[in-house]
Amino acid sequence: SKMRKFFKIIILLTAFSTAVGAKPVPLPPLEIGIFPYLSTRALLRAYQPLQEYLERQLQRPVNLVTAPDIRTFVERTQEGRYMYVVTAPHFARLAQLEAGYRPLLRAERNLAGAFLARKNSDIRRIEDLRGKLLATPDSLSIVSVLGLELLKHKGLIPGKDVTIQSLPTHNSAVVSLQNGAVDAAVVSLTAFIQMTPMQRAGLNIILQTPEVPNVMYLASAKVSAAEAEVFIQALRQFTDQTPEGREFIDNLGYQGLRPPTEQELRSLDPYMDILKINLGSYPLAKPY
Repeated sequence: SKMRKFFKIIILLTAFSTAVGAKPVPLPPLEIGIFPYLSTRALLRAYQPLQEYLERQLQRPVNLVTAPDIRTFVERTQEGRYMYVVTAPHFARLAQLEAGYRPLLRAERNLAGAFLARKNSDIRRIEDLRGKLLATPDSLSIVSVLGLELLKHKGLIPGKDVTIQSLPTHNSAVVSLQNGAVDAAVVSLTAFIQMTPMQRAGLNIILQTPEVPNVMYLASAKVSAAEAEVFIQALRQFTDQTPEGREFIDNLGYQGLRPPTEQELRSLDPYMDILKINLGSYPLAKPY
């Protein structure tokens, strides 16, 4: 009948218009886990320019995620929860060795800790810390590990010769020192340099720790090599070729991004046992 023919035409036209206007299946969001070295708000604000650029370049949603604390973040990384991860060097090496993550890029500037004391105190050298109270950031942070290793190297046993107070962030360690709540602090040298003159006022650097590689970007074992390559290219384009990318690098004190060398990755191995003890994955007594 005419009616049936009419409906057939309508169905064909609908099918044709659907086929012509068919949108590609949207890609699932790309998730980047960022280790919580700042408050969640500050972290998301710092990485927002990168998020927006990647969304435009890769034509897919990009979600920035973090965790309530460093321990939870490391545990989630080790479970392979994040597609991509931006994390501290020793966590990056642990993720590579034990969770199958592939290191892609590292921040150009090396990372070191700085021992700080008040200018008006009698602490001039690290040996003067005997019997004193030292503030450190979270005990899992690489700066804390570097600081405590340096104390041992100088013949001071953390927890015995020097009392250690672990605080949530580098900033809180500096504030404690300025308030006179502690005698000295060890914080990231980069974090200290980036603080305002007011925050740094009245403080001296008495010693720096040895340097280690800095923050690293890694891809999970679930991400194909080709997909990771696209991510790397977009990231490098952002940091090398856009004004907002250069600003992003400056704000984070990275200097630039480049692939880490095998030697740099291996240089982090001495910290693996300490890290695992601190994470409590070995049934050993904590060393401090």
